[in-house]
Amino acid sequence: MRAPVRDGEGARPHQGYDPNQPRVPAGRRDGGQWTRTGGSGAPASRRREAVVDRSKQETWGSYVDTYRSDGTLAEQRVFDRDGSRIVSEFNAPGNPGDWDERHTVALSDGSKFRFQTSGDVQEIYDGDGNLISAAVWTKDGPQSLPVGQLADASAGALARVLPGPGRIIAAALTLFAWLAGRKDRDRTPVFAFKAAEYENRGTKKQPDITWVGYVKREELEDVCDKLGDVQKYTDEAVKEVREDNDYKGPADFGTKVHKVIAKKVDDYGDRNFKAEVSWIKSKLEAAYHGEKDSVRIDAFEYRPKISTACVYDPKTGARGLSLPRMGELAQTAYWLFGHKPRHIIVIEVRPGQKR
Repeated sequence: MRAPVRDGEGARPHQGYDPNQPRVPAGRRDGGQWTRTGGSGAPASRRREAVVDRSKQETWGSYVDTYRSDGTLAEQRVFDRDGSRIVSEFNAPGNPGDWDERHTVALSDGSKFRFQTSGDVQEIYDGDGNLISAAVWTKDGPQSLPVGQLADASAGALARVLPGPGRIIAAALTLFAWLAGRKDRDRTPVFAFKAAEYENRGTKKQPDITWVGYVKREELEDVCDKLGDVQKYTDEAVKEVREDNDYKGPADFGTKVHKVIAKKVDDYGDRNFKAEVSWIKSKLEAAYHGEKDSVRIDAFEYRPKISTACVYDPKTGARGLSLPRMGELAQTAYWLFGHKPRHIIVIEVRPGQKR
């Protein structure tokens, strides 16, 4: 289980918590988190709360939240089991600065990347502070912004410094996995990238990331308008399978949930909205469900007007997307509909999220 731990300034995390400890009110970015007040009811001037995953089921081992005196979340430090770390900073409303939140991901090999968001604009920097890419979220999804010669210089620096081409993707997936496991009342984490890299089947080229992070729910539904339906189907499927109580362990539970979701998507009757599609990895051609060397995609939506494929990945367990899985989703999404999309947006759908 996840064990909330009350932690004094500079103290080491320790086991145990007070069940009567108050929580931050709902509606805030950190709503529902454990909080602590002094005897007068006023929040402490600077406090930290640590959470340890003693179940060892999460990708992270622990994280530490740091709160401002007004109770808002200022910083979050995440320690993943693979040795990577995430430092997330949240700017206070009205404070000066050209960012709302920024997430610095440090991989186990020392590589660092910063994902910085201000309003509808996201910028990605390397460990030396060089701008790698920038994008703006529009009514048609993320659109790349020109970064000029700086981007070219940064790309050259990356090629010289990093031991492999997949580091930025690994960092992006590390951040996405963390955000996808959080519940936010009004926002949904997405992983979006350009699809042109998949023109050649079986390519090893890494995708060009356009967005990794939160998007307001209503803005995301303008682009991926079946999100609400998939969320509804996921919640209904989890409820149905639990009530039937006819499953053997977590894996079987997840399989049965996905089958219920697939039937609901099929019953919707939209040729641009598909579920439980199986493809042979090496040939990227249609396959029977469960066929050897095939990959199954849970739910896809194609938006022809904006040339975008929305990949819905319902989750009932803790494990998030891996780099190989992301590549499989991307290639399949590119070839699935016959009209190759320019953009692919991956969304993890977990039971109980807002819809």
